[in-house]
Parts: sequence; structure tokens; C-alpha cells
Amino acid sequence: MVIASRTVSTASLRQSALAGLSLLLMLFSLSCSGINSQVAKVNDDQPAIINAEPDIECACLNDGIPEDNAWLYEAQTETLNRESTMTALLNYLEDMGASASGTLPPTAADVEIEIQAATGARYHFPLVMNAKVEHFISYYSTVHNRFMHRSLARSHRYLTMMRRVLREHNVPEELAYMVLVESGFTTHAYSRARACGPWQFISSTGRRYGLKINSWVDERRDPVKSTYAAALYLSDLYEMFGSWYLAAAAYNAGEGKIQRAMRRHKTDDFWQMANFRYLKRETREYIPRLLAAIMIAKEPEKYGFVDIEYEVPFTYDLVKVADATDLDALAWASGARIEDIRKLNPELNCWCTPPKVKEYEVRVPLGRGKRCQQALADLPPAKRVTFRKHRIRPGDTLSTIARRYHTGVRQIMDLNGLRSCRIRAGRDLLIPVRVSGRGAVVFDRQIYHPGSFSKLNYASQPKRRSQKVSKYRVRKGDSLWKIARRHNLRVADIQRWNGMGRSTALKPGQTLKLKGYSPVVKKRSRVTKKSSKSIRSRKKKRVVTLRKGDNLWRISRRYQVSIADLERWNNIHSKTILQPGQRLVLYR
Repeated sequence: MVIASRTVSTASLRQSALAGLSLLLMLFSLSCSGINSQVAKVNDDQPAIINAEPDIECACLNDGIPEDNAWLYEAQTETLNRESTMTALLNYLEDMGASASGTLPPTAADVEIEIQAATGARYHFPLVMNAKVEHFISYYSTVHNRFMHRSLARSHRYLTMMRRVLREHNVPEELAYMVLVESGFTTHAYSRARACGPWQFISSTGRRYGLKINSWVDERRDPVKSTYAAALYLSDLYEMFGSWYLAAAAYNAGEGKIQRAMRRHKTDDFWQMANFRYLKRETREYIPRLLAAIMIAKEPEKYGFVDIEYEVPFTYDLVKVADATDLDALAWASGARIEDIRKLNPELNCWCTPPKVKEYEVRVPLGRGKRCQQALADLPPAKRVTFRKHRIRPGDTLSTIARRYHTGVRQIMDLNGLRSCRIRAGRDLLIPVRVSGRGAVVFDRQIYHPGSFSKLNYASQPKRRSQKVSKYRVRKGDSLWKIARRHNLRVADIQRWNGMGRSTALKPGQTLKLKGYSPVVKKRSRVTKKSSKSIRSRKKKRVVTLRKGDNLWRISRRYQVSIADLERWNNIHSKTILQPGQRLVLYR
């Protein structure tokens, strides 16, 4: 790491050296003034013996050890031959690294900075100390001390991996500390701009650099895959701007914003751009924050960060799983805790790996990969992930179904190949549930085929064609959508049968022709009703009075019953607003 700017102590050293050099030159010129006259006389009267050995000596030149005055003897000889003693002394001092202006000789750091500037500084991130950087060092050390302390502890988990990835893409390793500024080295950080993960990618940029984002996985939270994407993005930004400062600023604000700022202010210097208000405050402060974070992370004890309990490095084994696999099954197969599996795979949105994927790599604790792979090979498919077949009832929606089975709407849509949330009563849905879930389990290779959408055998449902053309008289408040849903028909079919084109206008008293296919719904047997009543009678009825803040979810948790049962027992809808003092009936 190279510090490009001079500190205050270096500037004071230069001034002291300049004053000392001036005093030395003045004393030397006064004490040796006789030499100049003798030399002038020799040059005027005896030009033939210029190369002879000089006889002139000065008392001040003979003091001390001869070796210490060797440089002055050489200067005196050069003076007699060509120039004055003063000129010789200045030439000697210049050869030693000093100059008339009093500047110090360049250090190794200065030389390295000049080399970096000449070669484009491709592999180095220059560190600058100025008032803004000092401000954020103080800010992180005092106001944000707790955040910085936790972030430094987490950084040890990922830094080794991130530095290696950045080196592979010729990106300065110091830019790994961008993660400290962006997310504090947390994988589940989420910003107001909908940026996610340790590197805070928005969805469009993440997809552009190969990260998968769907209802099953969000690879922006994957520390390894997101680091590869960030390295590619930073490399492209450097190729665009030729400056790591501008590349880092563009990472925060977007490349378009930085390009417009360069044209607006006619400069490619970040510090000059930061003097104007065109860039947002967050972007203007981004580089000083990054520099402060790097300096603190390099020497935490210097800035008061001591007794940091660093986390263990991010190490793991990779295991390939075929199709959806429950994380509980992975934990069992690897002999690890479910929390460890989740922590190693933060990109997973659900409790299982994504379906429709022939080979998906999952991380397990280091040293347990071989054991896990062998155990999974002997595990039957029904134990890896569980599916339940749900018959859609009137009034069901995807949200109520997902809530009932403790899963997500998008997961149900993806698994069943649905493009919208509209579902039809009488059909079946395949619901992914946990292996440890309650209820009857349905796992049938004829229903679910690994690596593809679920295939429900709708053709097996008996259908009949209406022999008669039924008629329906439109009532007040009716609409085509209500009539179609009531008779299990399609709106487009009703329009076609009645020659309405695309019109949806209806009048009370109008007669509509209804025909087509309708599924035959089997009636429940009396035995089923009796059995349900007997089960219900065996449970004790209880009346609960709602208190302030109560809702169906809290009541279900408090009395260990399901929300669906509460809705059925009290004939209410999930969106019904409950009032304090209202009474609910439940059976336990």
C-alpha cells in the first residue's frame, strides 16, 4: 500500500532542511571568501598552470578527519578547474538529492507512485490523505464505531476469497473493502434502491453479469458469485474511465452519471467533481469513505479498534444435488445444523434448492462433502422434498393457499407453470412443502417430473358436455366475470356463444346462452360428513374474545390451530377486519 500525498510532518521536514541548507551556504561563503580571490588571481595571471596542484588551503578545510572532508577537497579541485567553490557545493548537494528550492529527495513511495502514474496504475488503488478522508476516519472511529467493529469482525470471513477473485481479474485488492462501505460484509443487506447482497447489486446489473434472480434463488447474496460479478463490473468500469476513483464512483452512481459529470465539469479528476453539487452527496462522499475504511482496516489498532473477534474464514465443500432438495435433508446427510447450511447458502430464498435444475451445487461444512453426497445418493426422492396436491376450492387464491402451506406464491406459480395468479376451482395444484410438514404426503412420478414443470392429470377429471343450451337471465349487479365464475365458464366463451364480440356490457333482464364443458363435482358421502362431525364433536368448543392487537395469525399461534380452521369455524374471510371484543369460536 502506497500513500501518495505528503503528511504534515514531511512538509515541516522540508522547511527545516531548506533553512539549514541556506545557513550552511552562507557560513561557507563567508569563511572561504579568500579562496575566490586567489582563484581569480591564478586564472588571470597564470593561465599556463591551471592543471597544477593547488597550493591554496583554508583552515576550515583542514579541521576534522580527512575522510570527512574528502567531498570538499573534490569540490575545491573542481572549483579551481571550472567554477567557483559555491557552484561546486551546490552541484554536490544537488547530486546528493537536494535542490536550491529545499525539496527533499524522492522516497521509494514517491518513485512507486510516479511509476504507477506512468503505467496507468492498473493494479494499484492510490490512497490519499486529505481533510475529507480524515473526517471519515474520525467518523468511523467515534460515531460509527460499533458498526465498524462488527464489520471488521465479519470481514475476516470473506476477505481472503474476495482478494483472490479480484487478483484474478487484475483489480486492486483494496477494493474488497468496498463491501465494508456497501453492506458491512453482510449477505442479506437490502437498500432503499432495492440493491441486495454484500456488493449491493441492483437486479438489472446483477443479471447483466450472470447472477440468477428468481423466486427460488437470489445470487446477489452469494458471496462468491457476487464477488466474481463485482470484479468483472469494476474491470469494465476501469476500462471505461481509466481511473479507479472514477470506477468506484461509477459503481455507486452508475457509469452514465459519471460520464455526464465529466462532460459537465470538463474534468476527469474525482476531487474536482466532488466540489460541485451535480453528483449526489452519497457519491461525493463514497471515495473518502472507501479510503477511510481501507486505512482503518489495514491498521485497526492505530485507530482504537482492539479486541476484535474475527469470524472464521468462509470454507466449505460443494455437493451436487439433483432437483429440489430440502435443506433439512442436506443437514441430516452432512451431519450439520440447518443454521450452518443456511449460512453457507445465503442465496436460497426457500427451504429447499430450486426445482427444474438437474445439478445444483450446495455448500456444506468443510470435510463433510463426501459423506453428504453418499447419503443423498441413498435417500429416496420422497425424503428429499415433499409435494402435496391441493384441490382448488371456490374462494381460494394463491395467497391463501401459500399461507395455508407456509410457502410462497411465486414458488407455487413456478412449480405449476402459471403465468398469472388466476386459478380455477376444481383443478389441482402441486404445492412444495417441507419434509417435516403435517398432513398426507403426495409424491408421484406421474405428477412431478424432476427437471420440468409439474404435470397434473387434468384429463382424468370426468367431464360432460351439456346436451341442452341453458339460459341465464341477467340480474342487477351481474357482470360477465361473475357469471362465468358462477358457472365455471370462460368469459370469452360466453361472448362467443351470444355474439357479443369483445363487448362486456350487460343489461338487467337480458338473456344469455350458456353451454360448454363443466367438470362434474362429486358430492361428499354421508360417511365423510359424519366422520368430520364426530371428529369435531370429540374436540372441546371454546369461545375466544379478541383483545386489542389480535388477529387470526396470533390467535392460531396462541391456541395451536390453523388459520384455515378459524376461517371455516367462524365463516369469515382472511381479509376480514377483526375488532376488539369480537368473539371467535374454535375447537381444540
